[in-house]
Amino acid sequence: MRLSPQQVERFYHIWFALLRFVNEQRQLLSVFPADGEEEALSPSDEMQLRNVLWADETLLEHFIATNPAGLSSSDLAIVESWRKRVAGSFYIIRALKAYTVFLSDHAPQHAYGVQGLFRPIEEVVGLALPIYTQAVLLPFEGQIIYDGMLDSYPISFGPNIRRRLNETYRNTQEREGIITSLVPVAPASVDEQRTLVQGRNVKLLQAFRRYLFKTGLSLKMVERDAENIQMFAQTILVHQDPPQGLLEITPAELQAYSHAAKEKSTPTSFKRFIRFLAETGRMELEQSQALLQVLKQA
Repeated sequence: MRLSPQQVERFYHIWFALLRFVNEQRQLLSVFPADGEEEALSPSDEMQLRNVLWADETLLEHFIATNPAGLSSSDLAIVESWRKRVAGSFYIIRALKAYTVFLSDHAPQHAYGVQGLFRPIEEVVGLALPIYTQAVLLPFEGQIIYDGMLDSYPISFGPNIRRRLNETYRNTQEREGIITSLVPVAPASVDEQRTLVQGRNVKLLQAFRRYLFKTGLSLKMVERDAENIQMFAQTILVHQDPPQGLLEITPAELQAYSHAAKEKSTPTSFKRFIRFLAETGRMELEQSQALLQVLKQA
């Protein structure tokens, strides 16, 4: 959940060169620590320089154009990648083995897998998760890090907010997975996309089965409904270009399929599936009502 010591050293070599440049341009601090003594820079001074940097894009552009610190081409490429940064408010919601999960607080919400620097992020904040924080996420060597500054709030979340955050986190996983890179990568092949979509559909159908069992349906009925939905996913959604998951179902697709479906139980299965999506917060009420209207008309 954190960078290697060599990666941390590389990041701060680049980071303090950039902050030194900001101070030279804006004269915010009377004295900036010399090379190798950056630890003497107080957190408040670092925060001041950092805020000015991210508030004025021309500073980053000028640094890239002139390279006043004489960075190597690979280090300068990292600075250039910081144009793809993601800044804002986040909920730090999970500390996993591979990364710490930051959940954005604005629609459409995304979940980012973020690496710590010297220490895992949950140790840095020192508060029980979830935590609400202001942060700037940066691409770095194919991963996502933060710029070393977290402005967190000691807020205690009640059970309703925790439940909503857990639902949103679950929905982002089922819809698109955890984002672990901020820079464009080679597009996945259609087969690779199809595999990812199918994996998310499998997890969603497992949750659908559990939901149906709780309503008192028999194993036979549960499997019938799940298989009807899976058939729709496999024949209509997964083979589109690009492949689509069950959470992306549209009224037009449902209408076409409901007219062509041979199984008489298909409309009932879909009604239960749409109700499951709406009641568990996986689908907005307006979208679920539109889909149910299609089934009613069919």
